Amino acid sequence: MPKQIFKNRVIAIAEKPPPSITLEHLRRWISLRKGRFSETFDEEVTHLLCTHEEFKKRVPLGIVVISSYFVVFTFFIAKVSRPVHYDWLEFSAVANRRLPERQYSMRTILAKQRAEERERKRLQNGRRLGERSVNPNFFHVYRDREFFLYQIELTRDSCDDDEFMERRIMTLWESNAKPHLYWFTVKYMRRKGDPDPAYHRPSPCSGKWRKEMNKFMEFFEKATKIPWPKRVLLQGTTDRTVFQYAPPTGGKPVGRRLCLSYDHCVAANLEIHTAKKPLQVDTEADADSSEEGTVAGKDATEDNDNHDDATATIGLGDEFGCDQSSITQHTEIKDPASSESRLSDGSSSPIESMAEVDKELSQPTKPDEP
Repeated sequence: MPKQIFKNRVIAIAEKPPPSITLEHLRRWISLRKGRFSETFDEEVTHLLCTHEEFKKRVPLGIVVISSYFVVFTFFIAKVSRPVHYDWLEFSAVANRRLPERQYSMRTILAKQRAEERERKRLQNGRRLGERSVNPNFFHVYRDREFFLYQIELTRDSCDDDEFMERRIMTLWESNAKPHLYWFTVKYMRRKGDPDPAYHRPSPCSGKWRKEMNKFMEFFEKATKIPWPKRVLLQGTTDRTVFQYAPPTGGKPVGRRLCLSYDHCVAANLEIHTAKKPLQVDTEADADSSEEGTVAGKDATEDNDNHDDATATIGLGDEFGCDQSSITQHTEIKDPASSESRLSDGSSSPIESMAEVDKELSQPTKPDEP
């Protein structure tokens, strides 16, 4: 006597059973094992028998709709029953025990098929991208020991709209296999979300870290006119016609090989930006004073002669590697030992130590190993 493996189970079929099974067989197999075979598909159905083709087509069965919520066949599949293959019923009857539905579930089978399809597309896209740049299936973006991701974005304003800004995405790749090999690439985008970007791959094949890192730093300096060690120090000090780089903020890693410590670079960069603002004001003041001098004549000359403070031109361009004309201002000569030449914590200003840093950076040095 067969066991009651289908007790409290209501089983229906999606359309017609396979040629090897008839409706009479289904009724007898299910009733002998205390199950109930349903001719119609309603909310009491617990298992739906179907084939792969029927499940893909979402066969509506020609059933009687119980409520407006279950009008679509897919709602029945998702909310009411468990769609399983006919093999589940046959193998359970032969084994004389109810087998787990997971192995024969149409959802599981469909999920596996979709996963295989996604994997196939991923491999195809990687091979296609590897012909122009680097295959991401075999390489990943390099991170240094401070967890800085060597994939940076350079932007240049071609208009006021951010969506039409030119972009250069620089990436240093590291191979998944060991020993690691490295590859430097650049992605050119005419605007944000460019559907047809261009790629630049200087090296014909991957190589050692030092060689590719040198190419990374050389391209950065050509695009931004700023050496890689001064990327934080001279941020936003160049003309808008060249590409701009914005280092990470909010405590995120900014990378190694800075000319100064990060705090000193930020403080010196702030002084450079504040030095540019009085320059515009002084220019307008000089223009106004020249006009007043033309009208007043002798009075303006006497006022200038009676001025007690001397002025001097301080050029920050030589110290920071920028043009002399871009960051030159007129200011009052002050005592070197005054409190304004010191930071708030009593240490010396970053600008005072820049001469020594430039001497060290001017000497040829090799990048550190990863």
